[in-house]
Amino acid sequence: MSANTWRQWLRWLAPVAIMVVVLVVLRDQLPFFGEAWKAVGAASTGPLLGAVATAVLSLAAMSGVMQILLNVEGRITGVARTNAIVFASNAWSTTVPGGPALSAWLTFRVHRSWGASVGLCGWFFVVSGALSTVWMVLIGVVAVALLGAELSVWSLVASLAVALATIGAVFWATLHPAVLKRWVRFLPEKVRGRVVDVIDQVSAIRISAPAFFAAAGLSLANRLLDLATMVFAVWAVSGQGAPLAGVCLAFIMTKLAGSAQVTPGGLGTVEPVAVGMLVAAGLPLTHATAATVVYRAVSFVLIAAIGWVVYAAVYAGRGFMAGRPAAGKAV
Repeated sequence: MSANTWRQWLRWLAPVAIMVVVLVVLRDQLPFFGEAWKAVGAASTGPLLGAVATAVLSLAAMSGVMQILLNVEGRITGVARTNAIVFASNAWSTTVPGGPALSAWLTFRVHRSWGASVGLCGWFFVVSGALSTVWMVLIGVVAVALLGAELSVWSLVASLAVALATIGAVFWATLHPAVLKRWVRFLPEKVRGRVVDVIDQVSAIRISAPAFFAAAGLSLANRLLDLATMVFAVWAVSGQGAPLAGVCLAFIMTKLAGSAQVTPGGLGTVEPVAVGMLVAAGLPLTHATAATVVYRAVSFVLIAAIGWVVYAAVYAGRGFMAGRPAAGKAV
Protein backbone atom coordinates (compact mmCIF):
# COMPACT_ATOMS: atom_id res chain seq x y z
CA MET A 1 0.00 0.00 0.00
CA SER A 2 1.22 3.53 -0.78
CA ALA A 3 2.04 6.06 1.91
CA ASN A 4 -1.07 8.07 1.00
CA THR A 5 -3.26 4.99 1.40
CA TRP A 6 -1.78 4.29 4.83
CA ARG A 7 -2.45 7.89 5.86
CA GLN A 8 -6.06 7.64 4.72
CA TRP A 9 -6.55 4.47 6.75
CA LEU A 10 -4.93 6.10 9.78
CA ARG A 11 -7.27 9.08 9.53
CA TRP A 12 -10.32 6.83 9.55
CA LEU A 13 -9.11 4.28 12.11
CA ALA A 14 -7.73 6.69 14.72
CA PRO A 15 -11.22 7.88 15.85
CA VAL A 16 -12.45 4.26 15.90
CA ALA A 17 -9.52 3.26 18.11
CA ILE A 18 -10.30 6.16 20.43
CA MET A 19 -13.91 5.03 20.76
CA VAL A 20 -12.77 1.49 21.63
CA VAL A 21 -10.60 2.99 24.38
CA VAL A 22 -13.60 4.98 25.62
CA LEU A 23 -15.76 1.85 25.85
CA VAL A 24 -13.02 0.00 27.74
CA VAL A 25 -12.55 2.88 30.17
CA LEU A 26 -16.32 3.23 30.71
CA ARG A 27 -17.03 -0.49 31.07
CA ASP A 28 -17.52 -0.14 34.83
CA GLN A 29 -19.84 2.83 34.31
CA LEU A 30 -22.17 1.22 31.77
CA PRO A 31 -24.97 0.66 34.37
CA PHE A 32 -25.17 4.45 34.59
CA PHE A 33 -26.57 4.61 31.06
CA GLY A 34 -29.36 2.19 31.96
CA GLU A 35 -30.20 4.24 35.05
CA ALA A 36 -30.15 7.39 32.96
CA TRP A 37 -32.59 5.91 30.46
CA LYS A 38 -35.03 4.94 33.24
CA ALA A 39 -34.78 8.35 34.91
CA VAL A 40 -35.34 10.18 31.64
CA GLY A 41 -38.33 7.96 30.88
CA ALA A 42 -39.93 8.82 34.22
CA ALA A 43 -39.26 12.57 34.00
CA SER A 44 -41.92 15.15 33.17
CA THR A 45 -41.86 15.92 29.45
CA GLY A 46 -42.01 19.72 29.57
CA PRO A 47 -39.08 20.35 31.93
CA LEU A 48 -37.12 17.55 30.24
CA LEU A 49 -37.48 19.28 26.86
CA GLY A 50 -36.46 22.51 28.58
CA ALA A 51 -33.29 20.80 29.82
CA VAL A 52 -32.49 19.57 26.31
CA ALA A 53 -33.07 23.03 24.84
CA THR A 54 -30.89 24.83 27.38
CA ALA A 55 -28.11 22.24 27.04
CA VAL A 56 -28.00 22.72 23.26
CA LEU A 57 -28.26 26.51 23.53
CA SER A 58 -25.42 26.52 26.07
CA LEU A 59 -23.02 25.18 23.45
CA ALA A 60 -24.52 27.46 20.81
CA ALA A 61 -23.65 30.41 23.06
CA MET A 62 -20.04 29.22 23.23
CA SER A 63 -20.12 28.97 19.44
CA GLY A 64 -21.08 32.64 19.39
CA VAL A 65 -18.10 33.50 21.59
CA MET A 66 -15.82 31.67 19.17
CA GLN A 67 -17.30 33.45 16.17
CA ILE A 68 -16.80 36.91 17.68
CA LEU A 69 -13.25 36.32 18.90
CA LEU A 70 -12.03 34.70 15.68
CA ASN A 71 -13.57 37.31 13.40
CA VAL A 72 -11.76 40.25 15.01
CA GLU A 73 -9.36 40.56 12.06
CA GLY A 74 -11.97 39.94 9.38
CA ARG A 75 -14.64 37.33 8.84
CA ILE A 76 -13.13 33.83 8.63
CA THR A 77 -15.97 31.76 10.04
CA GLY A 78 -19.72 31.64 10.54
CA VAL A 79 -22.47 30.06 12.61
CA ALA A 80 -22.46 26.60 11.01
CA ARG A 81 -18.69 26.19 11.25
CA THR A 82 -18.36 27.32 14.85
CA ASN A 83 -21.33 25.25 16.02
CA ALA A 84 -19.86 22.17 14.37
CA ILE A 85 -16.44 22.48 16.00
CA VAL A 86 -17.89 23.38 19.42
CA PHE A 87 -20.06 20.25 19.50
CA ALA A 88 -17.33 18.01 18.06
CA SER A 89 -14.59 19.28 20.37
CA ASN A 90 -16.92 18.98 23.36
CA ALA A 91 -17.43 15.30 22.50
CA TRP A 92 -13.67 14.71 22.49
CA SER A 93 -13.19 16.73 25.68
CA THR A 94 -15.81 14.91 27.74
CA THR A 95 -15.61 11.29 26.61
CA VAL A 96 -11.96 10.48 25.85
CA PRO A 97 -9.06 10.04 28.30
CA GLY A 98 -6.93 13.16 27.92
CA GLY A 99 -9.92 14.67 26.14
CA PRO A 100 -9.32 18.37 26.90
CA ALA A 101 -5.91 18.24 25.21
CA LEU A 102 -7.27 16.34 22.20
CA SER A 103 -10.22 18.71 22.01
CA ALA A 104 -7.89 21.72 21.99
CA TRP A 105 -5.78 20.08 19.27
CA LEU A 106 -8.83 19.46 17.07
CA THR A 107 -10.08 23.00 17.62
CA PHE A 108 -6.66 24.47 16.83
CA ARG A 109 -6.31 22.44 13.63
CA VAL A 110 -9.79 23.42 12.45
CA HIS A 111 -9.18 27.10 13.24
CA ARG A 112 -5.93 26.99 11.28
CA SER A 113 -7.77 25.44 8.33
CA TRP A 114 -10.07 28.48 8.35
CA GLY A 115 -7.05 30.76 8.01
CA ALA A 116 -6.60 31.80 11.65
CA SER A 117 -3.02 32.59 12.64
CA VAL A 118 -1.33 30.82 15.55
CA GLY A 119 -1.53 34.07 17.51
CA LEU A 120 -5.26 34.42 16.86
CA CYS A 121 -5.85 30.81 17.93
CA GLY A 122 -3.97 31.44 21.17
CA TRP A 123 -5.93 34.66 21.70
CA PHE A 124 -9.18 32.75 21.41
CA PHE A 125 -8.18 29.97 23.81
CA VAL A 126 -6.92 32.32 26.51
CA VAL A 127 -9.68 34.93 26.35
CA SER A 128 -12.59 32.48 26.03
CA GLY A 129 -11.23 30.32 28.86
CA ALA A 130 -10.69 33.31 31.14
CA LEU A 131 -14.18 34.68 30.44
CA SER A 132 -15.72 31.32 31.23
CA THR A 133 -13.83 31.19 34.53
CA VAL A 134 -14.90 34.73 35.43
CA TRP A 135 -18.58 33.89 35.02
CA MET A 136 -18.33 30.62 36.93
CA VAL A 137 -16.73 32.49 39.84
CA LEU A 138 -19.34 35.26 39.70
CA ILE A 139 -22.15 32.69 39.81
CA GLY A 140 -20.50 31.43 42.99
CA VAL A 141 -20.23 34.97 44.38
CA VAL A 142 -23.93 35.62 43.70
CA ALA A 143 -24.83 32.29 45.31
CA VAL A 144 -22.91 33.32 48.43
CA ALA A 145 -23.92 36.98 48.61
CA LEU A 146 -27.58 36.82 47.63
CA LEU A 147 -28.67 33.22 48.07
CA GLY A 148 -26.82 32.23 51.23
CA ALA A 149 -24.76 29.40 49.73
CA GLU A 150 -21.71 28.24 51.68
CA LEU A 151 -18.56 28.57 49.58
CA SER A 152 -15.07 29.84 50.33
CA VAL A 153 -15.28 33.53 49.47
CA TRP A 154 -11.51 33.94 49.41
CA SER A 155 -11.00 31.09 46.95
CA LEU A 156 -13.65 32.65 44.71
CA VAL A 157 -11.95 36.05 44.92
CA ALA A 158 -8.55 34.50 44.15
CA SER A 159 -9.94 32.64 41.12
CA LEU A 160 -11.64 35.81 39.88
CA ALA A 161 -8.44 37.81 40.28
CA VAL A 162 -6.42 35.25 38.31
CA ALA A 163 -8.97 35.15 35.47
CA LEU A 164 -9.21 38.94 35.23
CA ALA A 165 -5.42 39.25 35.37
CA THR A 166 -5.15 36.77 32.51
CA ILE A 167 -7.53 38.80 30.35
CA GLY A 168 -5.65 41.97 31.27
CA ALA A 169 -2.31 40.37 30.40
CA VAL A 170 -3.57 39.32 26.97
CA PHE A 171 -4.79 42.83 26.16
CA TRP A 172 -1.52 44.27 27.48
CA ALA A 173 0.39 41.90 25.18
CA THR A 174 -1.51 43.16 22.13
CA LEU A 175 -0.35 46.71 22.91
CA HIS A 176 3.28 46.08 23.93
CA PRO A 177 4.90 43.78 21.33
CA ALA A 178 8.29 45.52 21.66
CA VAL A 179 8.51 44.61 25.34
CA LEU A 180 7.64 40.99 24.61
CA LYS A 181 10.27 40.83 21.88
CA ARG A 182 12.91 42.05 24.33
CA TRP A 183 11.89 39.30 26.75
CA VAL A 184 12.41 36.56 24.16
CA ARG A 185 15.67 37.80 22.63
CA PHE A 186 17.66 35.18 24.59
CA LEU A 187 15.84 32.24 22.99
CA PRO A 188 17.59 30.16 20.29
CA GLU A 189 17.36 31.87 16.92
CA LYS A 190 14.93 29.43 15.27
CA VAL A 191 12.63 29.40 18.27
CA ARG A 192 12.87 33.16 18.69
CA GLY A 193 11.83 33.72 15.08
CA ARG A 194 8.66 31.70 15.53
CA VAL A 195 7.83 33.35 18.86
CA VAL A 196 8.33 36.80 17.36
CA ASP A 197 5.95 35.87 14.53
CA VAL A 198 3.29 34.94 17.09
CA ILE A 199 3.92 38.18 19.01
CA ASP A 200 3.39 40.14 15.79
CA GLN A 201 0.17 38.22 15.11
CA VAL A 202 -1.15 38.93 18.61
CA SER A 203 -0.16 42.60 18.45
CA ALA A 204 -2.27 42.98 15.29
CA ILE A 205 -5.44 41.91 17.12
CA ARG A 206 -7.88 44.67 17.99
CA ILE A 207 -11.38 44.05 19.32
CA SER A 208 -13.96 46.77 19.81
CA ALA A 209 -15.64 47.27 23.16
CA PRO A 210 -19.08 46.23 21.80
CA ALA A 211 -17.63 43.03 20.33
CA PHE A 212 -15.81 42.17 23.55
CA PHE A 213 -18.90 42.73 25.67
CA ALA A 214 -20.95 40.66 23.23
CA ALA A 215 -18.46 37.80 23.63
CA ALA A 216 -18.55 38.22 27.40
CA GLY A 217 -22.36 38.19 27.38
CA LEU A 218 -22.49 35.00 25.33
CA SER A 219 -19.92 33.42 27.65
CA LEU A 220 -22.20 34.27 30.58
CA ALA A 221 -25.15 32.81 28.65
CA ASN A 222 -23.16 29.59 28.21
CA ARG A 223 -22.83 29.22 31.98
CA LEU A 224 -26.37 30.31 32.84
CA LEU A 225 -27.94 27.98 30.27
CA ASP A 226 -25.90 25.09 31.67
CA LEU A 227 -27.15 26.03 35.14
CA ALA A 228 -30.70 26.20 33.76
CA THR A 229 -30.27 22.64 32.49
CA MET A 230 -29.74 21.47 36.07
CA VAL A 231 -32.73 23.52 37.25
CA PHE A 232 -34.94 21.88 34.60
CA ALA A 233 -33.58 18.44 35.56
CA VAL A 234 -34.62 18.98 39.18
CA TRP A 235 -38.02 20.24 38.07
CA ALA A 236 -38.49 17.28 35.72
CA VAL A 237 -38.14 14.66 38.46
CA SER A 238 -39.53 16.47 41.50
CA GLY A 239 -42.33 18.53 39.99
CA GLN A 240 -40.94 21.56 41.77
CA GLY A 241 -37.71 23.47 41.92
CA ALA A 242 -35.09 23.11 44.63
CA PRO A 243 -33.81 26.26 46.38
CA LEU A 244 -31.79 28.19 43.79
CA ALA A 245 -28.83 28.57 46.16
CA GLY A 246 -28.63 24.80 46.50
CA VAL A 247 -28.81 24.24 42.76
CA CYS A 248 -26.12 26.89 42.14
CA LEU A 249 -23.89 25.23 44.72
CA ALA A 250 -24.50 21.78 43.22
CA PHE A 251 -23.75 23.18 39.75
CA ILE A 252 -20.45 24.75 40.82
CA MET A 253 -19.32 21.70 42.77
CA THR A 254 -20.10 19.34 39.87
CA LYS A 255 -18.02 21.53 37.55
CA LEU A 256 -15.13 21.43 40.00
CA ALA A 257 -15.43 17.66 40.38
CA GLY A 258 -15.62 17.16 36.63
CA SER A 259 -12.64 19.40 35.91
CA ALA A 260 -10.29 16.79 37.38
CA GLN A 261 -11.19 14.44 34.47
CA VAL A 262 -10.43 11.36 36.59
CA THR A 263 -12.76 9.48 34.25
CA PRO A 264 -14.14 10.60 30.87
CA GLY A 265 -16.89 13.11 31.53
CA GLY A 266 -16.27 12.75 35.25
CA LEU A 267 -18.48 9.65 35.37
CA GLY A 268 -18.47 8.23 38.88
CA THR A 269 -16.97 11.37 40.42
CA VAL A 270 -19.47 14.07 39.48
CA GLU A 271 -22.66 12.18 40.38
CA PRO A 272 -22.02 11.67 44.14
CA VAL A 273 -21.11 15.35 44.49
CA ALA A 274 -24.25 16.51 42.69
CA VAL A 275 -26.50 14.17 44.68
CA GLY A 276 -24.95 15.27 47.98
CA MET A 277 -25.34 18.97 47.17
CA LEU A 278 -28.97 18.57 46.06
CA VAL A 279 -29.81 16.59 49.20
CA ALA A 280 -28.19 19.34 51.27
CA ALA A 281 -30.41 21.81 49.37
CA GLY A 282 -33.49 20.00 50.63
CA LEU A 283 -34.33 17.45 47.94
CA PRO A 284 -35.19 13.90 49.01
CA LEU A 285 -32.44 11.42 48.16
CA THR A 286 -34.54 9.72 45.46
CA HIS A 287 -35.30 13.03 43.73
CA ALA A 288 -31.70 14.23 44.05
CA THR A 289 -30.40 11.03 42.50
CA ALA A 290 -32.93 11.09 39.65
CA ALA A 291 -32.29 14.80 38.99
CA THR A 292 -28.56 14.16 38.81
CA VAL A 293 -29.03 11.28 36.39
CA VAL A 294 -31.34 13.35 34.16
CA TYR A 295 -28.92 16.29 34.20
CA ARG A 296 -25.99 14.08 33.26
CA ALA A 297 -28.02 12.19 30.66
CA VAL A 298 -28.84 15.45 28.90
CA SER A 299 -25.76 17.62 29.46
CA PHE A 300 -23.21 14.82 29.06
CA VAL A 301 -24.60 11.76 27.26
CA LEU A 302 -26.93 13.49 24.77
CA ILE A 303 -24.66 16.42 24.00
CA ALA A 304 -21.62 14.15 23.60
CA ALA A 305 -23.60 11.88 21.27
CA ILE A 306 -24.57 14.86 19.13
CA GLY A 307 -20.94 15.93 19.09
CA TRP A 308 -19.72 12.54 17.88
CA VAL A 309 -22.30 12.54 15.09
CA VAL A 310 -21.07 15.99 14.04
CA TYR A 311 -17.44 14.85 14.24
CA ALA A 312 -18.13 11.78 12.10
CA ALA A 313 -20.05 13.82 9.52
CA VAL A 314 -17.77 16.85 9.32
CA TYR A 315 -14.23 16.04 10.48
CA ALA A 316 -13.54 12.28 10.57
CA GLY A 317 -11.09 11.10 7.93
CA ARG A 318 -10.08 14.62 6.90
CA GLY A 319 -6.76 14.70 8.72
CA PHE A 320 -7.61 17.08 11.54
CA MET A 321 -6.68 14.68 14.36
CA ALA A 322 -3.97 12.69 12.55
CA GLY A 323 -1.98 13.74 9.50
CA ARG A 324 -2.49 16.99 7.68
CA PRO A 325 -5.82 18.39 6.48
CA ALA A 326 -5.83 18.13 2.72
CA ALA A 327 -6.16 21.24 0.61
CA GLY A 328 -9.73 22.47 0.46
CA LYS A 329 -10.68 20.70 3.69
CA ALA A 330 -11.50 23.86 5.62
CA VAL A 331 -14.82 23.01 7.24
